[in-house]
Amino acid sequence: MSAYPPKFSQPIPAMTHILRTITALALCIATAITITSCESKSAVDKYTEKKILIRGNSAEPEGLDPHVVTGVTESNIIRALFEGLCVEDPNDDTKSLPGAAASWRHDKEYKIWDFQLQPEGKWSDGKRVTAEDFVFSYHRILNPTFGAKYASMLFFIKGAEDYHKNHRELYLIKPQHSGFNWQLLKNINYRGNSDIDIDDIEKDLFDDLNHEQKKRRLNRIGLNLFSKQQLRALLSDLSLFTWPDTPIPDGIKKALVQTYLDNHDKDMWSRANVGVTAVTPQHLKISLRYPTPFLTDITKHYTWYPVPKHAIAKYCDLMTQEKNYLWIQPGALVSNGPFKLKYWKMNDKITVTRNPYYWDESNVKLNGIQFLPISNAYTEARMFFDNQLHVTDKLAAELIQYSKEKYPKNLRQEPYLGTNFIRLNNNDHVFDDINLRKALAYSLNSQSIITNILKGGQTVATGIVPPMGQYKPAHAFEFNVAKAKEFFKKTKFADHPEQLTLNLVTTDQESAKLIAEAMQSMWKTHLGINIDIHQYDWKSYLSKVSTFQYQIATGGWIGDYPDPTTFLDIWKKGDGNNRTGWSSEAFEAKLKEAAVAADPATRIELLQQAEKILLNDLPIIPLFWYTSNYLVHQDVKGWRPSLMKNQPYKFLDLQRDAAAQQPNKK
Repeated sequence: MSAYPPKFSQPIPAMTHILRTITALALCIATAITITSCESKSAVDKYTEKKILIRGNSAEPEGLDPHVVTGVTESNIIRALFEGLCVEDPNDDTKSLPGAAASWRHDKEYKIWDFQLQPEGKWSDGKRVTAEDFVFSYHRILNPTFGAKYASMLFFIKGAEDYHKNHRELYLIKPQHSGFNWQLLKNINYRGNSDIDIDDIEKDLFDDLNHEQKKRRLNRIGLNLFSKQQLRALLSDLSLFTWPDTPIPDGIKKALVQTYLDNHDKDMWSRANVGVTAVTPQHLKISLRYPTPFLTDITKHYTWYPVPKHAIAKYCDLMTQEKNYLWIQPGALVSNGPFKLKYWKMNDKITVTRNPYYWDESNVKLNGIQFLPISNAYTEARMFFDNQLHVTDKLAAELIQYSKEKYPKNLRQEPYLGTNFIRLNNNDHVFDDINLRKALAYSLNSQSIITNILKGGQTVATGIVPPMGQYKPAHAFEFNVAKAKEFFKKTKFADHPEQLTLNLVTTDQESAKLIAEAMQSMWKTHLGINIDIHQYDWKSYLSKVSTFQYQIATGGWIGDYPDPTTFLDIWKKGDGNNRTGWSSEAFEAKLKEAAVAADPATRIELLQQAEKILLNDLPIIPLFWYTSNYLVHQDVKGWRPSLMKNQPYKFLDLQRDAAAQQPNKK
């Protein structure tokens, strides 16, 4: 087993030296933070008295629209502002409590759910929250024109996936009242053929292509996604498209294309029969594709939160993200959670205050929360040690042992339902060779990263799904230099590895930089290849990965609900969180089989088979399963361990701890 180069293999310097460095850096940065400790009372003292929680929040959020964002940073704030049908139980991760829904029931198959909304449920502007608000919200996030990256979280709903993916043939052609013969037309290429290569013409204008190039592009896209221009071109020349071998009269072909053209700009929601209905203003009915006994857990995820149609309509289009930023500003944002947005200054802080119209307002103990976008873990720790924070988002690895010794009552080390991994851009032809992907995977020593960098009790990830209930984690591969070299010898770079340079995109957090440098060293040492590291702030990083401007990218996934599918479904074709360019029909077939499996053991086995397909192809390389290491001040009451780190703010309180004039020390 190879060790890190000296930078990583040498012992960590004495903690006192580290703290001197951290202190010098943090004091310079902390002065720029609004909250200071220059007065006689610390920030924690003052804000505990005011019952305003101060917490670190890693980075500036991408936004605050529950239907647009995808990250934990945003979720931390959104959970204070909005509320789904159910909320977290403060004492038990496996239970759900009433949220926007006062009660619920389901049929014996767990496929039809009825939710009765809170009779006193209101938006922060005083308007009543109704079942129609939920119907609108689910319509919005699923609408193909809206572009939600996390729409797949609602694919449990009957018809949701077909509507979101624009499977228009199901609404325009298949129904008996359409006037078409479905048996004659069912084999038409409606959904495209990804096996057709159009890389050479992908950026060219359609009108600039010759006949055969146009035909290739149209058959790659599929009839459902043709533009108006392409439909008109096809109407004029039916030979631009490959039709099924079964003879179809030209008149019927033209009628079909004309139907698509006539309905091109029409929203198919009313025809799609998506399984969400406002039975009455207080009664929401949800029909699911498959039995889903854990639906209440899913509704706690922010993608299932309602958003206010009446408030959004004042500032921007309801079904696109154009000017979407306008409605999420202080004074404009209307929410239904225990808090409402008061203040937001970029790279300074976000402040939320009590929502007087919240249905359970009398039981909310905090008067507000301040979220500070502190990306540097050392700065954040220093602020906590100086009584400027109630809660940190994380804890630097070098400070874990120090905190165990000096702040034992404040240190939290808890399991966290998440996996750290790297993405490989499968659209980049350099990764067409599975041997290169395997060489990269087998040459990574995750345990060394855990031991020498993270130091937080993480576990080497042998698969993408972490240990969970009856699901046994996969064992796809492990660190093995000999195997890595064996696979690399089969690549075209074997004789000249120095000629291969790959770019690695990561965030600007210190731990991310250290992990990237460790992988850079491993791949250079074991394979002889070069890695260029590119660090970006959170928003820029998301943009780079989402638009495939990378070859290798660090990544992580936190479970949205306690079931293996939360780690597997995102790798489906077209999922907004996939971001690898990889897809597999065999993989998705296994997921579909699992979804309808009546026997729990059979379902688990099918999900394991799906994960095996994913890991055999290696569009991602799992590194480690997370733990959560952070600090909580003793004034914070009701803060509990949470497998998904979703603290329900409404149950928290701040009370002065007489024994905690400063964070408790030995």
